Amino acid sequence: MTELVAAGFWRRLAAHFLDCLVGFGAWLLGSMWLLIGVWELRGAPTDLREIFVLALAVPAFAVVLHLAYHVLMLVACGQTLGKMAVGVIVVRRDGGPVGALAACLRCLGGLLSAATLGLGYVGILVTPQRRGLADMLAGTRVVDARSAHAVAEHEPEAPTVIEHRLSA
Repeated sequence: MTELVAAGFWRRLAAHFLDCLVGFGAWLLGSMWLLIGVWELRGAPTDLREIFVLALAVPAFAVVLHLAYHVLMLVACGQTLGKMAVGVIVVRRDGGPVGALAACLRCLGGLLSAATLGLGYVGILVTPQRRGLADMLAGTRVVDARSAHAVAEHEPEAPTVIEHRLSA
């Protein structure tokens, strides 16, 4: 049977860098259009309160965009654009697809890893399965996409409910 091959540190770092570029570009464009839209509808901010609200809205937009990007991409196809570019995929520990809760927990783990100045990423360097804090919280692994596809091809499909009942 084909085993899942853990993605190495450098590939994961490259994927993270590419995802940062994608996220920053999307945030920059989105924030620009948010500000243009607000100024077009309401005019330029005239008091400190309006400036404060806009100053909070732009980073809040970044957080929402980050969560939506990572959660939706992981649930939909197991990969972000950066992970697709370097050929890695996020799977559950048993090799199955990632669900919404696990994707959300991965985002929380990434936030905690960043908040601890990178200590949450040490596991990627020292554990045999290359799992960081985000992976440990979510019960996931980042593996080589080719090995994940090879494992999926060798696993027999589970029978549907109807097939199971007909065989009984």
